[in-house]
Amino acid sequence: MEPLAGKNESLGRDLALFVTAAFLFRAGFWMAMPRVLDTADAIHYLDVAKALLACDFFGYEARIPTLFPALTALVHLAVPDIEVAARLVSLAASTLLVIPVYQLSRELHGRPAAVLSAITISIWPWLADYGCRVGPDALGCTLWFSAVWLFVCGLRRNWLWMLPAAAAFFALHLARNEGTYIWLAALPAALIICGKKDRRRLLALLPFALVSAGLLLLYAAYMKRVVGTATVSYPSTYMIETHLAAHKEIAKTFLKLFGEAIPVMLGPVLLLFAGVGFFERSEEQPRDMRLESAVLFFAAAQFSLAVLNLSPAPRYVMALIIVVSLWSARGMAHVSTQLRAATQSRVVAALPVAALIAVMMLGTAVALATEHMGERPREPREYKEAGLWMKTHLEPGPIVSRKPQVGFYAGMTTVGVPADGSLPEIIAWGREVGARYLVVDERYTAQLVPALRALLNPPDAPQDLSLLYDATPYPAARVVVYEILRVGEEAGP
Repeated sequence: MEPLAGKNESLGRDLALFVTAAFLFRAGFWMAMPRVLDTADAIHYLDVAKALLACDFFGYEARIPTLFPALTALVHLAVPDIEVAARLVSLAASTLLVIPVYQLSRELHGRPAAVLSAITISIWPWLADYGCRVGPDALGCTLWFSAVWLFVCGLRRNWLWMLPAAAAFFALHLARNEGTYIWLAALPAALIICGKKDRRRLLALLPFALVSAGLLLLYAAYMKRVVGTATVSYPSTYMIETHLAAHKEIAKTFLKLFGEAIPVMLGPVLLLFAGVGFFERSEEQPRDMRLESAVLFFAAAQFSLAVLNLSPAPRYVMALIIVVSLWSARGMAHVSTQLRAATQSRVVAALPVAALIAVMMLGTAVALATEHMGERPREPREYKEAGLWMKTHLEPGPIVSRKPQVGFYAGMTTVGVPADGSLPEIIAWGREVGARYLVVDERYTAQLVPALRALLNPPDAPQDLSLLYDATPYPAARVVVYEILRVGEEAGP
């Protein structure tokens, strides 16, 4: 696609520079941070990818958004390790995030702010972290900004931009459960952008609506084969129906996100300059309040959906946090201009961006240091070590465990642990479902299932269990593997 009208030749140079910088930073982060699957959801995404690779297009878990697994399956055709293939999808998506963020920031606040936004995205350790994970967060965020930017172009530049805009919203719909509702937010956002004076621009919504309707009809027909009902968004429908009635939890999630997660992830520097960016006037770059309001409306929709989904984790409002950083970049650009005018010094004028880079590098150093200083790593690397040991030394069999990562690396199926059961009840239940092994870990299982806590000390284990593996590779990260003996069978020596 050609650059937007009014963009000078610096655009291509800027994008090439910052995409390269973002990739190098994320690649370095990848190499410096040992990675394992840190969530059960990550395994579900890989399972769907495996199903798609096996040409099972209708029997996978329908609550899992399919775009990330589908891309993982494609990459896995060339990359033997499916976990690495999934991480490569996240790496590519996180790297490309620079492009729509730069473009949207430039449309909002001009080139100086866009450059600072691109710097922020390129070296933000939080984003680099998710650019190395198995999950749709990096992909969904890149599609979120791509869809919003293309939609703005369709309203303000040429209606032809609405065709890729609809495709981007559809891709977001396939990548994130809340993507359907962000897509629906496009209509009120268009009214905000155009207002009463520019109603003719709303005609661009016609091709957008036609393409969107066609894509959704095709998707609904496909979902009828998958779940038996023609639905445009089975995952998001399930999400809303499950959580909407939890009023107290909604309030707690709101306070957690608004009062803790968002301020912590932005940090003092971005928060400070965001205040300047939101409220300070600038003669150098007149403000486009309609466009700013529309972008904030999309961000507010994302926040509302995270609250309704009872999801206080920062990753669920990643797009919102990055949107706020656009105003941080505007604030930094404004302060830099004022400092340059007051002091006639380029060094002084560079202090805002120097503060940003310093904070980002400090955050990166802290994240990396904690992984290599002998403390318990943030990710459960002990799960992988235990799972690989089981794969090498034990015959395959079902595992009773609270977390499925050990089973994933062992190549064995996992059945969950009843959280409120006693130890004899859990062992009896394991025998009933045909489980062969019981895995207890110090990080999570011992905290979530009190009855299993005693098994971290093998001498306290009952005679129904035979000790197979006991290791503490990191502080407070013990993993113990037992064999569930059949009735009347005695433990080995």
